Amino acid sequence: MSEKSISECVVFHDEIVTMEVDFTDLTLSDSSTVDAFYDEIDRRLAASGRRWYFLVNYKGCVITPEAWPRFAERGKNTNIIHGLGTVRVGASSSTRDAIRSHSERAMFRSNIYDSRDQAMLALGELRKRHREAEGAAEGSFLRVENVGLHFGGVKAISGVSFEIRRGEISSIIGPNGAGKSSMLNVINGVYHPQEGTVTFLGKQRRRMHPHEAAAQGIARTFQNIALFKGMSVLDNLMTGRNLKMKCNFLQQALYWGPAQREELEHRAKIEEVIDYLEIEHIRKTPVGRLPYGLQKRVELGRALAAEPTLLLLDEPMAGMNVEEKQDMSRFILDVNDQFGTTILLIEHDMGVVMDISDFVVVLDHGQKIAEGTPDEVRSDPVVIRAYLGTAH
Repeated sequence: MSEKSISECVVFHDEIVTMEVDFTDLTLSDSSTVDAFYDEIDRRLAASGRRWYFLVNYKGCVITPEAWPRFAERGKNTNIIHGLGTVRVGASSSTRDAIRSHSERAMFRSNIYDSRDQAMLALGELRKRHREAEGAAEGSFLRVENVGLHFGGVKAISGVSFEIRRGEISSIIGPNGAGKSSMLNVINGVYHPQEGTVTFLGKQRRRMHPHEAAAQGIARTFQNIALFKGMSVLDNLMTGRNLKMKCNFLQQALYWGPAQREELEHRAKIEEVIDYLEIEHIRKTPVGRLPYGLQKRVELGRALAAEPTLLLLDEPMAGMNVEEKQDMSRFILDVNDQFGTTILLIEHDMGVVMDISDFVVVLDHGQKIAEGTPDEVRSDPVVIRAYLGTAH
């Protein structure tokens, strides 16, 4: 590290609950240098007795390859223990690539911006979402109460209840046949439960059709990819904007006046999704020609095009290799962090679930057997028996 002291690198802005870390022109060359820095940071954060948003300036900062693994590990731990959210600014292209690479492997949010103004706006959005979450009635965003679903004599779900908080990433896990996909189908109206209710944004209902759920702000992806294989990526993403289009059939057929302006506006939104998911190079490619991992990313993009309040993901990483899973995990974390989208996902990769989830619900044979934080769930003997068939 350079001659600049650690105390000079850190400023606490109490009025906006933000700790600013200035790495400008610093060099972090090895693990011991990284540890010295983070030991002091963690001490000061612990002494404050509260959690903070972090604004990190990387202008002119050099982090050697030997120091990166420890830097990413300590930074993630500090965020988990003391942080409310982090934004980064001023990173060079090499530092930006390194942050994104390590964020994929360690499952933390990269949140990199080009200017301080952009970073401050992002911090403002983070604070706003936290205030909204804290002010929500009883903290409840989605509430499932005593839901029962059966097909003839087969019980898919029996008396399941849980709550999902606004702004969190929640997961439903369980062995095959546990009722996970059936539960997502109940939430977005594909299935109508014979018992119980679903309350979303304060509105309680038992029966609702998928288009009504979509109009309320619920979007989803499917376990089996549901895209139009002969259409381009761009056209598939445009289908996610259908409910946002207000012009009638005749205006759209003539493609004149309001219809033309409306389509241009929607296409601009789609281009933002394309840039966000880093799929510019395949925007005109028919979906059927794409490899499986990219098709999954396109399906996520179609769901995001609807600008959902609640995003349901049914096994978004099924069949992916390690690199594709890292990419998808990064996109899920960034969607939650940058857009404030509440996410409920089903996933069999327990490493991914435990790394990115705030809350986990465990189903087995259609019944809820556990719920809680990832640490609480992974140590629950009932959950262990359900997965391993043996006592802990």
